[in-house]
Amino acid sequence: MKNRLVIAFMVAVSAAFGSVAYAGDALINPCVSVNAETVKQFRQNTATLKEQLAAKDLELRNEYGYDGINMRRVDELEGEIRAIKEKIKGVARNLNIEPGSCYQL
Repeated sequence: MKNRLVIAFMVAVSAAFGSVAYAGDALINPCVSVNAETVKQFRQNTATLKEQLAAKDLELRNEYGYDGINMRRVDELEGEIRAIKEKIKGVARNLNIEPGSCYQL
């Protein structure tokens, strides 16, 4: 009986701290102000990369759709996708845009 009370107390305390931590994260604004011209330049500079990324993603999806998956081709496509994503992140860094956050104009 005593062990159950201790466990119940620990669960309640953990839930209380977890909810406080969650509420604290909600108060932090992850969005960064970005100039509209910078966003326009980013879109122009990454247009072909985005097209390449979409094409490689489609190829990868098709590869997964086959009965006999060619894992060598899948690995190759996934590597190419990673490389394209890194190029896009590089363009963002060059324009002082932090990848992965939301943007406010």
